[in-house]
Amino acid sequence: MKQFTQLLWLISAVLSAGHLTANDQQVNPSTPALLPSPQSIEWSRQTIEIMKAGLTLPKASANPLKLAQLKREANELFKRNNITASQHSEQQIVFRLGKVTVPKHWKGQEREAYELIAEERGVVITANHIDGLYHGLQTLRQLIVHKNGKTTVASCKITDYPAFKIRGFMHDVGRNFQTIEQLKMQIDIMAAYKYNIFHWHLTDHFGWRLESKIFPDLQSKKAFGRHHGKFYTQNEFKDMVDYCWARGIRIIPEFDSPGHSEAFRHGLNIKNMKDPRAKESICKLIDELCTLADKERMPYIHIGTDEVRHKDEYVNADYLPALHQAVQNNHREVIGWWKGMTIKGDTKQIQQSWAQYRPLQHLRHIDSRSNYVNHLESLDFATRMLFQQPCRVPHGDKQNLGGILAHWPDTRVEDEKLTLTNNPVIPAMVAYSEAVWTGIKKDQPEYWACVPAKGTKEYEAFADFENRIAEQRDRFMSGKPFPMVKTHQIEWRLLGPVSNHEVPELERGIIKDLYDVKGKPYRWTKPLYGAAIHTRHFFNFSRHLNHHPKGKDIVWGNTHIYSPMDQEVDAWIAFNTISSSDDRAGAATPGNWGAHPDCNIWLNGKRIDPPKWKTDGKRGKETPLVDQVYSSRQPSKIKLNKGWNTLLVKSARKFKWVFSFSPIVKDGQSYREVDKLRYSATTPTN
Repeated sequence: MKQFTQLLWLISAVLSAGHLTANDQQVNPSTPALLPSPQSIEWSRQTIEIMKAGLTLPKASANPLKLAQLKREANELFKRNNITASQHSEQQIVFRLGKVTVPKHWKGQEREAYELIAEERGVVITANHIDGLYHGLQTLRQLIVHKNGKTTVASCKITDYPAFKIRGFMHDVGRNFQTIEQLKMQIDIMAAYKYNIFHWHLTDHFGWRLESKIFPDLQSKKAFGRHHGKFYTQNEFKDMVDYCWARGIRIIPEFDSPGHSEAFRHGLNIKNMKDPRAKESICKLIDELCTLADKERMPYIHIGTDEVRHKDEYVNADYLPALHQAVQNNHREVIGWWKGMTIKGDTKQIQQSWAQYRPLQHLRHIDSRSNYVNHLESLDFATRMLFQQPCRVPHGDKQNLGGILAHWPDTRVEDEKLTLTNNPVIPAMVAYSEAVWTGIKKDQPEYWACVPAKGTKEYEAFADFENRIAEQRDRFMSGKPFPMVKTHQIEWRLLGPVSNHEVPELERGIIKDLYDVKGKPYRWTKPLYGAAIHTRHFFNFSRHLNHHPKGKDIVWGNTHIYSPMDQEVDAWIAFNTISSSDDRAGAATPGNWGAHPDCNIWLNGKRIDPPKWKTDGKRGKETPLVDQVYSSRQPSKIKLNKGWNTLLVKSARKFKWVFSFSPIVKDGQSYREVDKLRYSATTPTN
């Protein structure tokens, strides 16, 4: 039954992935939300009705796969919006190759630039290259609105081009294998949001996931630590290269070495990476890899080199130069992690930074710092996507190539779809597209994990950002795992940190604006916003409270929820949510809300019961993630009375000190906000 359910989920996701079917009932047709935002747009604040139109595409192209994909998606756009194709219509939708210029300091981005003009006579998309036409089609898809039996396009003029050369998403399938079908669904979404790189992390301790003809033992049972026998054939790899290429995306394959090399060593019976066979075999595998795609479609090879921490992974001085040479002999460019191994004096390698490591100044840079999806949860990812600047620059240059959003689902999962629900993979992908396509003018780390204060321009920008993500969700993500709801409207106040039982009235559920304990006043903070409230961030980002005295391990949270009626609703509730790559936050034990037994939550004075956990408090990377993350389990049920309801939260210190709460409506694999709820941190008077 589990396998059948998973198959149905995949079929639904794949069938909807290439079509991105729209639900447009709540959309303003004259100014629909766009993601990513174009570099320049002039709205006419009018709509143009289209019932039938001609479709003109370039007659020939040096990239027939890309032209065929452009034609296929353009025809699908007509079909799903009930536009009749007629070359004799007065209205025309025209895709043409022409001259589109970009500003001087954005030079190098002409290939993907486009202009779009939508007016009464139709739509004209002009680009220097078919890649630009394809990006223009993705914008047109968002401009066309179909509702109440009528199809319109928003009248506007757009000039657009990417801020960065590299705009990517990385998925580690070495640890947890994913089917080609699930990967292609993600590729379709990447293409719709103007990504151009899929970083395919193919190897890790648990498996060498790409078939090798020269070393078939890499697919033998002894090579696998998880998901035995799960790998991609060379034909599947070639098909993925073509699938991505047709959509304007290049694959960066990664053979991570010499760290993370257990599957490689076990498969080839190599005791340690100093064995000369290790170097020779990796170089031959690189040569074999480069036969699977030409240098235009696969210009980069990623060789890993991070986290060399164990004696069996240490290498001789000639190891890394040999790998570089193997890549360069195949006329590809070397990418490696930083921090990772580098060759002294080398200026050719491209560094991809991770964690919080500052990039080296003499090497080109791809940024993956501090934006790992596996550490994000569905109620806290959007601030990171909006306020964290790729490469810490507003747009790319010869040194700063762009950013790759990385997903490392390290902890074992048995059901592959959980890799897309334990963390907000697709919502983050949609959101991050703006950072790497449009660019971010200013890096603001003070908001990476905190919603800005209401009334500030940053708060307004964040509210607009969440509204646009939610509109994309409602219009285009039916049938896809899209765990996201808006959070900027939820208002809280905090009290603490205090020691356990330090404020007795709070322990009894008494809500007051001021507490007096033996002559000492205890006050709530000013209102703050969001649905995931970080008392202390585990990456040491700015958080909602900046003081953490020793022994003061409790923070209280309070909000009031207005409901227009008596109703039972679903809710996401969590404490110290575990990452899908790190179990230090622990797992809840039976009868408790979190790994810390003092974590608790009450609605109108009554405790909300925690889930009946399937995992029984077990932890460890080989303990499969099943229901530990709120976006991968059934939501909790809460009963709201008509009028104001009082919510009280007791949050206790762990490795992650965060509590998460939001009412939600579950809609298949997506979610949305509960209608007409209001929130107030202060005690309401009416």
